[in-house]
Amino acid sequence: MRVAFLFFFLCLCAPTRAAESINLALPSGAELQVQRHAAARPDAPLLLWLTGEYGPIAAEAQAAADLARRGVEVHLADWLAPYFLPQLPRSLGEIPDADLSAWLAETQRRYPERRLMLLAAGHAAEPLLRAAARWPGAQQHAPLPTVLLFPLLYRGVDAGAEPEYAPVVDATRLDLALLVPKASAGYWWRERLQARLEAAGSHVRQNVLNGMRDGFYRRSDASETETAAGARLGDLIHSLLQPWLPTAP
Repeated sequence: MRVAFLFFFLCLCAPTRAAESINLALPSGAELQVQRHAAARPDAPLLLWLTGEYGPIAAEAQAAADLARRGVEVHLADWLAPYFLPQLPRSLGEIPDADLSAWLAETQRRYPERRLMLLAAGHAAEPLLRAAARWPGAQQHAPLPTVLLFPLLYRGVDAGAEPEYAPVVDATRLDLALLVPKASAGYWWRERLQARLEAAGSHVRQNVLNGMRDGFYRRSDASETETAAGARLGDLIHSLLQPWLPTAP
């Protein structure tokens, strides 16, 4: 517990470039506030990060700042705040799909020459995939590069049975990189999930983290191993993005 608290404190105190707030009017009438962690290059690839049911997390903001320093601009968005939804997994299902896809469309309109990439963790993987599935731009271009950290995309699992997946799994056609902690429930279903996503038309690659659990970077009971991994969350994400990043001249 003390180790996890120390990491949280260090994340808050670490010197980072201040994020710029961008306000986006949504079709529902709500307003989304996006934290923009700008990269130095004006043509840097742009990562849209949809936060989960825990709201803003210090480790995620620190990772976004780290990625920006490494040449990846990050737009970090808390999607529960615009609708005053409680910080619960079920709240993510109440976000209007039209608002989600409008976020992608408006970002592309503002940055037409930038390569867009997507990221979400845990339960937030589902609304992110819904956004991509509804956005026409995702179908008109090459599959969007998308990182899912320990994605929770099934409704329930009975022993020995195939999981009941969220309907969006069968509508997903993206270039996916999955980070799967080995000490998580999703680890045991990762091959089935990959097969299901690939059957729908996605390309999937996986990276397994040994000795980790879901939400390793935000757990109050994080082990020393998980705390150390959380401190380099930006590096972990950057390694997953690497195949999609421009090579140095």
